[in-house]
Amino acid sequence: MAVVNMHKLMLVGLNTDKDRILERLMATGVVEVNDLDLDSSDVLAQWSHLVIKEDCENVVAELDSQIEQVKQALDRLARYNGDKKPMFVSKRMVTVDEFASVEQEQQRFRQMVTDIIRLGREQQDLQNQKNKIANLVATLKPWQPLSIPLDFPGTRYTKVTLGVLPPLTDLDRIREELAVRVPVSHLTEISADRYQHYVMLVCHKQYQAEAEAVLRPYGFAPVSFGELTGTASANIQRANQEIAALEQTYREKESRIAEYASNRTKLELYFDYLVGQREKTLALTNLATTESVFLVDGWVPEALNQEVKQRLTNEFTCIIETREPADDEEFPVLLQNNSVGASVEGITAMYGLPNCREFDPNVVMAPFFIGFFGLMLGDGGYGLIMTIAALLAMKKLPLDYSQKKYAKLILYCGISTMFWGLMFGSWFGIAYFADRPLWLNPIESTEQMLTWSLLFGVIHIFVGIAMRGVNHIRNGKYLDVLWDVVAWYVLFTGFIMIVLPYVPAIHVEDFGFYANLGKKLLLVGAVVLILTQGRASKGLIAKLISGVGSLYDLVGFLSDVLSYSRLMALGLATSVIGGIVNEIAGMLGLNNIIKFLLFSVVVFIGHSLNFAINALGAYVHSSRLQYIEFFGKFYQGGGKPFQPLKYKTKYVNLKN
Repeated sequence: MAVVNMHKLMLVGLNTDKDRILERLMATGVVEVNDLDLDSSDVLAQWSHLVIKEDCENVVAELDSQIEQVKQALDRLARYNGDKKPMFVSKRMVTVDEFASVEQEQQRFRQMVTDIIRLGREQQDLQNQKNKIANLVATLKPWQPLSIPLDFPGTRYTKVTLGVLPPLTDLDRIREELAVRVPVSHLTEISADRYQHYVMLVCHKQYQAEAEAVLRPYGFAPVSFGELTGTASANIQRANQEIAALEQTYREKESRIAEYASNRTKLELYFDYLVGQREKTLALTNLATTESVFLVDGWVPEALNQEVKQRLTNEFTCIIETREPADDEEFPVLLQNNSVGASVEGITAMYGLPNCREFDPNVVMAPFFIGFFGLMLGDGGYGLIMTIAALLAMKKLPLDYSQKKYAKLILYCGISTMFWGLMFGSWFGIAYFADRPLWLNPIESTEQMLTWSLLFGVIHIFVGIAMRGVNHIRNGKYLDVLWDVVAWYVLFTGFIMIVLPYVPAIHVEDFGFYANLGKKLLLVGAVVLILTQGRASKGLIAKLISGVGSLYDLVGFLSDVLSYSRLMALGLATSVIGGIVNEIAGMLGLNNIIKFLLFSVVVFIGHSLNFAINALGAYVHSSRLQYIEFFGKFYQGGGKPFQPLKYKTKYVNLKN
């Protein structure tokens, strides 16, 4: 499995067929359309005075506006779905003809959307009015005990002033002071709450200023009700009647919106249709057009180019030519792998897609990623949970292609974790299984576990160097395999033999033989590398300096190998924490129902946290080992993803 070979596609068709050809390409979904630059294109340079590119900015803006309106309408209708929206929703299957028929009903669908949005806005206006009146009611309620009209100014000789005082004010003290300083006045408390006192001041008009001067130091603030007339109770009653009328109108509009709920699936189809029209309009800006014809420049997978050519030429009047890419021509990257390799494509994509002319590393990388993940998580019970969850998800949930790949990755990682759980006797940290491992107990044989982790690292790095050789062979650089692969193997192997006595749990009878052989291999490898690693430099001295400098990679090799000690460390962490959780739970006892419940809670929470933290750690560190220690040996990356022109639907899938 590898990067899919692409062919360059050139299509010339009549402008009268342009929309239909683009729609057919979108329905097929296997052709990427390039943006033709009139200034840099050698093909179009001599015809630039006849060729134009369409300006569709206004059309795209209009479509964006319509798409947003349909989205608002669908969001408004979402409350009528009944049940809670599931996490995974399967798309409905519709035929291409059914999808295209939306064009004839656009006006009706647009009117539906307009009505739903208009009714929603009217409801919002009603709600705003209701809130405003409700606020007025809240303002009037403290004055409800007042029997005089809110706009009552007073009598011929007296003035009535309504106002508020802070909640901690001593009203009796104010009344005493008023009695002394302004005898012709009276302060009455209408009501009070935790926020303030609501009071009425009745005073002779000639002494109004003196009375307010008494009240002002206590924080008195006059209250005005604007144009309201009548008592507070009458105004509250009238306001409640207005609120009831607004609520009735609101419900009527809600019922009218609910009537459109039966058309929700049609509006979803309309939404996808508009998104498709937007994609088609954007594609128009990539084409070169004359008065009569248009030109499409793009890429198509080699295995499909004949089928695409046959379909289009049979249906439309057009000319299609395909060719292999030139040696210096970059083409978009489409990966094609088996189930295991495809499951880790997302891991590689986070680092960067492979270059279009290099070997796709996913099939080779997948066993290492999955194996290292299982080794670092290392508990068969956790692996069993992952396996069952992945199988149920793939069987019960309507997953799309990308989601299925991640579900398979979880499945394979779960199986790997179960395998290492069997090897290490690790099942939910239970001591019975830890005493009966099929291979070794990492806690009791830590040095042996470290040695195996380092060995796995050496194998991983050596495979990465081999991948470098594969890329050289693909590019016809056969001699470079000797200088960039074999020579490094010799150097690193010699170095390993020299340091072998210092590796834990290694028991070799004659270290001297291996050390002497290692020195010879190290010397041979170093000489070859010094003579060859600077071959791209100019001048003899520059070549030698570059060659000598390359030997520093020996230090990097040692550092890389030591990085694999994390395989042991994370595997130990899972087992140790799982065992501690069981010990803490066991201390609670099981001799009554309450202790049993506490035991179950501790076991569940403890193992859940252990599983979550160490699964995340295994994912992160397994990815790191691929990105740095593995990809660093050969991977170029920088590939541009294959992005075919197609319908990017949200609610439906097209039958083609």
